[in-house]
Amino acid sequence: MNIEPASINDINDIKKLYKILYLDMSKLQPEYCRAADEDEDFIKMIIESDKDDILIVKENHQVLGFALVQQQDTPPFNCIVPHKYAYLMDIVITPEQRGKGIGRQLINAVKSWAKSRKMEYIELGVLTQNKNAVKLYESMEFFECRKTMRMKI
Repeated sequence: MNIEPASINDINDIKKLYKILYLDMSKLQPEYCRAADEDEDFIKMIIESDKDDILIVKENHQVLGFALVQQQDTPPFNCIVPHKYAYLMDIVITPEQRGKGIGRQLINAVKSWAKSRKMEYIELGVLTQNKNAVKLYESMEFFECRKTMRMKI
């Protein structure tokens, strides 16, 4: 198993994984999420970016999953201590490969990516209904630091 930055040649595999991710999200929060395709231009932009990456897991030339990570800075507000951090925007593993430690390996690769860029921490968002993902993140020392709340009107 190998983890490496995605190339333009990986776009179709990444699009297939996004389709899986969005379908999973639509099942967890059907009132807010729907199955969809990811825009190819968006994927290409991330791959070509100097500040962002899509780290893919490959085995025998087959893409098993990916993590999209972005370099971010905290907002320039007087009340916020400035930090440079990695935002783990998306992570998805093929359903057949889940539960085999690939997500853990991807998160460790994101951690190495962030350390190499002198970032201070990794941040992510997760749907509260995604219990398996929450369990994985907590086991890897992620902790809750903010809550997003909604009120229907």
